[in-house]
Amino acid sequence: MTFETFEDHGLHFEYPSSWELEVTDHGQVMTVAVQDPGGLGFALITTDESRPDPADVADAALEAMREEYPELDAAPAMETINEQVATGHDVEFFSMDMTNAASIRCFRTSRRTVLAFGQWSDAGEADLPDLIRGVFRTIEDTEQ
Repeated sequence: MTFETFEDHGLHFEYPSSWELEVTDHGQVMTVAVQDPGGLGFALITTDESRPDPADVADAALEAMREEYPELDAAPAMETINEQVATGHDVEFFSMDMTNAASIRCFRTSRRTVLAFGQWSDAGEADLPDLIRGVFRTIEDTEQ
């Protein structure tokens, strides 16, 4: 599999070259979305230069999911993304008779807070979770 590199607005990450990319910029907040061609997996990377608390941002993302999927299961999660300690949640839920999962991770640098949100369905390709986690592993704030 080949990969593309996104590098703009001080954000760098790699994603599968067959995936679609869309950038939305609203001043201090920028969101980059990448989605697999089958539509069963995607990652959103949002940067916020107002630097809100990462735990609050991750919790807000979880609560937004809980509003949509009240029966979801969530577990706290922490991991290191390019030397940044990221807090978040691992989520599982049912939608349209499919098991789905999501990964929420958030960290703060000296310039911005970065939220990484990935979601995939078990109906998708078996490597979707690994591809989304691979996107997360390459996230880097290049303007620290």
